[in-house]
Amino acid sequence: MRLIERFKTAVTLVKHSVGVMRSHPRLALFPVLSGVFGLLFLGLVMTPMFGVLSLEAGDSTTVVVGIAVIGALYLGTAFITSFFTAALVHQTRAVLGGEEPDLRKGIDGAWAVKGPLFVWALISATVGIILDAISESDSMVGQILAAVFGIAWTLMTFFVIPVIVFEKPSIREMFERSAGLFKDTFGETPISLAGVSFIGLIAALPALVPGAYLLFVAEQPLLGIPLFVVGALIAQLLSSTLRGIVKTSLYFYATEEQRPDEFDGIFDQLDQNRSSTPRGMTGGGFQ
Repeated sequence: MRLIERFKTAVTLVKHSVGVMRSHPRLALFPVLSGVFGLLFLGLVMTPMFGVLSLEAGDSTTVVVGIAVIGALYLGTAFITSFFTAALVHQTRAVLGGEEPDLRKGIDGAWAVKGPLFVWALISATVGIILDAISESDSMVGQILAAVFGIAWTLMTFFVIPVIVFEKPSIREMFERSAGLFKDTFGETPISLAGVSFIGLIAALPALVPGAYLLFVAEQPLLGIPLFVVGALIAQLLSSTLRGIVKTSLYFYATEEQRPDEFDGIFDQLDQNRSSTPRGMTGGGFQ
């Protein structure tokens, strides 16, 4: 498939995903809850650090507690993000089936696969720690490799959560299935990710632009910083919600090849673009 065709498909996908979000704004509750619980967890874990700060630098207790806190932060935030993303994916699937999103059902759906989600969070946190350690080194080669591997890791694991929610796979299967789905939607996935990030940025500009003016030109940080925070929150909320809708719709198409009415345009475009190339995946369905 030519790149321009994949680009058109990704644009169609993002446009329809925006339409789904407008029609079902309650889907945004899941990223909101993810942020709220993430902040609460951050405060809970950072509390022991107040005591650690009073210890002498280099003290073994300081080192042990510091490492434990960093590990807990990575693991906890990874699990919270994964949990509410799973809830969003679960209810996006319900929306594609013609239902209204339900907060409780989404949380119940994520809770049903809490074990695999925790395993995924542990793996994701471990990889994140390693990549951060490499990227913060003085080696330029290491920093480049960390950036390249980080992008590849994000793309190849893009479908892990939908696979966990709908298929309940083994650890090995979750990675194999996600990689296979990415291969099947290669082109649409990265372009769609860039598209939802761009939409989030555009939506945040009304807050970011005056915030930048107040902060750097008018030198009014008390007014500029809050606007920057609001803009960042808007961008994160929109991009997170749209990302969940995009990955669910792509998963839905690649595994079931069915056509919810709301996404007819997307799947028609995918069929048209892929008619000249063999599909990389023929199986699917929920297990």
